[in-house]
Amino acid sequence: MSETALSPITQHTESAAPQTKASLRKENAKAPVALTIDTQGPTKVRSQMFRECVGSCHAYVTLRKDWYEQSALVQESVGFKQCRFHGIFNELMGCCKRGEDGVVTTNFINVDKVYQGILDLGMKPFVEIGFMPEPLASGDQTCFHYKANVTPPRDYEEWSQFIRDFVLHLMERFGREEVLSWRFEVWNEPDLSYFWKDADRDEYFKLYSVTARTIKDIDPAIRVGGPATSKNAWVREMLEFCEEADAPLDFISTHHYCSDSALELGMPSDEIVYFGQKKMLSDVSKVRELIDQSAFPDAELHYTEWNISPAHNDRFGKDSEFTMTFILQTLKDLGDIPDSYAFWTINDIFEESGPGESPFSGKYGLVNIHGIKKPAFHAYAYLGRLFDQEFATECDSLIATTDGQAYRLLGWNHCEPSAYDFGGNDWDIIAEDATTNIQLEGLTGKFRVRAWQVDQQHGNSYRAWKAMGAPYYLSPKQEAKLKAAAEPKRILDAEHCANGFLKLSFTLQANALIFYEIDPIS
Repeated sequence: MSETALSPITQHTESAAPQTKASLRKENAKAPVALTIDTQGPTKVRSQMFRECVGSCHAYVTLRKDWYEQSALVQESVGFKQCRFHGIFNELMGCCKRGEDGVVTTNFINVDKVYQGILDLGMKPFVEIGFMPEPLASGDQTCFHYKANVTPPRDYEEWSQFIRDFVLHLMERFGREEVLSWRFEVWNEPDLSYFWKDADRDEYFKLYSVTARTIKDIDPAIRVGGPATSKNAWVREMLEFCEEADAPLDFISTHHYCSDSALELGMPSDEIVYFGQKKMLSDVSKVRELIDQSAFPDAELHYTEWNISPAHNDRFGKDSEFTMTFILQTLKDLGDIPDSYAFWTINDIFEESGPGESPFSGKYGLVNIHGIKKPAFHAYAYLGRLFDQEFATECDSLIATTDGQAYRLLGWNHCEPSAYDFGGNDWDIIAEDATTNIQLEGLTGKFRVRAWQVDQQHGNSYRAWKAMGAPYYLSPKQEAKLKAAAEPKRILDAEHCANGFLKLSFTLQANALIFYEIDPIS
């Protein structure tokens, strides 16, 4: 019989990063949670949806050495199964050119390198078909720093032939069985005029229909879908169009963020609103219901982008401990409702608005531009370390797992904001400590109990960088110091004798996590 009481989580040390307005703690706390887990009781297979897919920037950056090394670091801890990114047909990729005689020729050498790199990392490509190759484009409108063309094809027969050449080449290069394990998504956010000329829905449906039919003509078993819209848009319309036009549809894909422009609330399109973490579950549930009630009830649901906010300067929403617990709470809430849920993005080598500015600039990644782990990295890494069998509990901020002999537990305390700032400043958090008391029933013998924590003071490269003075450029010494500061703090490593049960007790400050490993000692 043993009881483990952990208090360091709620203590501050002289070396800790100074408090900001976001970390000022109220004199209040959430009601303590008491749980009893029967370690001999039933378990269920734990959802692995969290690792089904991850996003990245545009195709060409995946050829960079640092992108590959950083992605390999993430993969070692998480093991994402698919990777989705923009720009496979961008000019940098050199996929096609038009000769003086007007004939279009293709060149998929860089495509092969990009997709082979993804496969070498242990992932499958989630193929985003876009943007428009300039030789095939009807106009010159572009998006992003890398100037991707967002106009429809000038000739749909020419586009269809290009897609046919592209898919046939993939099947020849990678093999039919391999390509059948991929998914092909038509375009990116065509509901926004920035990404599709005039946000013309009818024109997008034409593009989708021609593209999907072309792919299915090659092999009906290839999975294709869309509309890859922002803010869950056009889902009902997409389902209705495909039914009426008898267009193939294997999956619905869309995107959402917890903070976004709110035209539906009558606000300016450039004003961003934070809607609250529970919006994520609400959005996904509604979209899944639309699919279930449609002519395509068996269609998969893929969210091919999600994060807290789309603002590129939102440091707090992307780089802080808040991001970490937001991820955990959202993934716990969603369970297996979507077939994949691609966190945007795997790293900060991200150039939509140009290369990263400063080590922490509000880019989307799990690691920063120097490959330094952010708190968000630890959310996914600890999810990856949990066992596959999960105990049912009444706590929505805890996952308890076993392999039949050992135990892994992950707990967190997500606290929401009272005010937010997407320009790079910290948010005001409604900070409440959370105490959890767990009794693991049915344990006898000696166990090694270890625990790690991540919070404002520990495992937090963003806070350490701010305490360092937020340098724009890092010296090798500073980079090494931040990499060390990014590692979670081990707060417990002890042997305990259990005589029928083992008790764990911990208190977490706002937006902190704790991870336990409990291993039998023979």
